[in-house]
Amino acid sequence: MGHITLKNPYGALVTRLQGNPVGAPDTPVLRELLSLLFSRQEAEVAAQMPYAFVSTGKLARKTGVERRELEDLLDDMAEKGLVFDLTHNGRSWWYLNPLVIGFFEFTMMRVRPEIDQKLVARKMHEYAFESPGDAFVKELGAGDTQLFRPLVHEDGLDEAVVEVLDWERASAIVRDAKAWTVGLCHCRHVAEHNGKPCKYPMEMCLSLNRGAEYLARRHMAKAISRDEALSILAEARRLGLVQLGDNVQRGITFICNCCSCCCGLLEGYRRLKDTGKLHTSNYLARVKPEQCNGCRACVKACAVQAIATVEEEGKATGVKVDEGVCIGCGVCATRCKHHAMSMVSRPFRVHTPETTVERVVTMALERGKLQNLLFDDPTSITHSALRLFLKAILTMPPTRRLMAAGQLKSRFVHSFLKLADFKPNLPRIEL
Repeated sequence: MGHITLKNPYGALVTRLQGNPVGAPDTPVLRELLSLLFSRQEAEVAAQMPYAFVSTGKLARKTGVERRELEDLLDDMAEKGLVFDLTHNGRSWWYLNPLVIGFFEFTMMRVRPEIDQKLVARKMHEYAFESPGDAFVKELGAGDTQLFRPLVHEDGLDEAVVEVLDWERASAIVRDAKAWTVGLCHCRHVAEHNGKPCKYPMEMCLSLNRGAEYLARRHMAKAISRDEALSILAEARRLGLVQLGDNVQRGITFICNCCSCCCGLLEGYRRLKDTGKLHTSNYLARVKPEQCNGCRACVKACAVQAIATVEEEGKATGVKVDEGVCIGCGVCATRCKHHAMSMVSRPFRVHTPETTVERVVTMALERGKLQNLLFDDPTSITHSALRLFLKAILTMPPTRRLMAAGQLKSRFVHSFLKLADFKPNLPRIEL
C-alpha cells in the first residue's frame, strides 16, 4: 500500500514539533533546516507520529506505509538521530526526537559525510540565535522547569556545606551509571563549521544509561568505560568548564562539559538573565571580601556574567555576585587562587523532577501543552478537539494562578502520574 502523502510535510512537521514541551517556533530557516535533515517521506512519517512511543504496526496503519518498508525507513531515521527506538517484548517502538535534546545534538555529535554539515551548522546557528525576537531562546526558557540543570563543581563547595546529594554530584552520577559514551560536543562542532574553532577538546559530550546505549547502538557516540568517563569529567573541571546535566534525579542521560565561547545553552542563559528564567543548582557563589584582592579571575571564569568588579578610585578592590543571575556551577570558586570565592547552599532548594516522565509532564503543564501528552495523535480530529478543550481549561487565568504555586503544581503532577500510571505507551519501561 502506498503511504498517505501530505501536501506540505515540512510545515506539518513544524506543527508536530511545536507540540513538544520545548517546541519549535516556525521560521523559514527552521523549514530549510528540516529539509536538510529529513527526506520528504521521512518528514511525512514524522509529522504523523504521536507524542508518545508508537509501535511499527500502529504507525503503519496510520501512515499507510507497508510495515516492512516503514520499519526500514524508521531504522534509517534512528541511525540519523531523528527518532529514538527501543525493543520491548519483541516489538519495536519509536519516538520522534524533539529539536533539543534531540536531533539538533545528534546530528552534530559525529562527522556526517553524507550531509552538508557546514550548511546544517550555519542554519542551526541562525535558527537558535538569529530568529526574530530570540524566539527559540525564549522557547527554551519558557517555563520554570528546564531540560538542563547546572552541576556544582564539588571542589568549590564551602566547608560549611555538609550534605550534597548524589544526584547533585557529577562524579557520583557518572560512577553510578550503567553505561557511558562520549561524542563530539554539538556546540563546538557547530562553531567549528561556522569558522570559530574552540580551544577546548571536541570529544567531551558524555551520555549515560539508556541515552548512552541508544547513541552507541546507533553509532552517534563511542562506548567508553566508567573510568574513562570519570577522567573526562575531571579534565573538564581542570579546564574550568561548566557541567550541565539532565534535569532529573534518576536515570540521568547526559552531562555536557560546556565552554562559554561555544555553548548554545550558556548563550541562552546570558540572553535570558534579565528575565529570571534561569535554572540553577542548589548552590550559590559567595565572596569572602577579606580574602578578595580584585584579581578578576572569577569574573573571567563566569560563563553567565554573574560576577562584576568592585572599584574604588578606578582600581579593582573586589567583586560582587548577582545572585539572581548565578547558576551555581562553581567554576568561579575553582579558579580563585586566594580562596575568596566558595559555593554555599541557596536559601531555598530548587525542585528537580525525580524522573524524565515527571519532568516531561511538569514542563508540558507549565507550557500549556499537557493536552498533547494525553491526546497524543497529531492527525486525529477527535484528539484535536480534546486537545483544544483541555488547553482552554489549562490556560484559564484561575487554573494558571493555581498551577503557579509550586507545591500545588508538584502535588498535581504526582497525582496525575499515579492516577494515569503515565509511561508513554510503555507502562513498565522507565524512560
